[in-house]
Amino acid sequence: YQWHQVSKVLRTHWYHVTIQVKHEGRFTEAVLMVDSEHRLQQILIAQDAETIITDVQVVTPAYMNGSGGWRMEALRKVTLGEDENECLVCLLEIETGSKYHTSHQPGFRSDALNNLRPIFLSSMIRSA
Repeated sequence: YQWHQVSKVLRTHWYHVTIQVKHEGRFTEAVLMVDSEHRLQQILIAQDAETIITDVQVVTPAYMNGSGGWRMEALRKVTLGEDENECLVCLLEIETGSKYHTSHQPGFRSDALNNLRPIFLSSMIRSA
């Protein structure tokens, strides 16, 4: 299965998920391009002896990662929470320790979020 191009209209982050799928006693590798925390959580929950996640990275636009362009980095943690307006905010922690968020509020503080719930921890990745 090969593809030539994927398009994305919004400049929002997404997840690059590497999985190994066991078929007829052999593992093959595939990459999933996941566009939401909800879908990432579904994939994590669906892991079993036949389907194993081996790597999760996040791809972030410049306004999130503070650089001049898009970046793909190893992911340590994803947490969802709600700001004072009850808007959903995603917190991303990268393996290097950098932290990003999806809020566009000036002066945003992650410690002011309510209803925090972890979606992903790097310890959820299984080995084949």
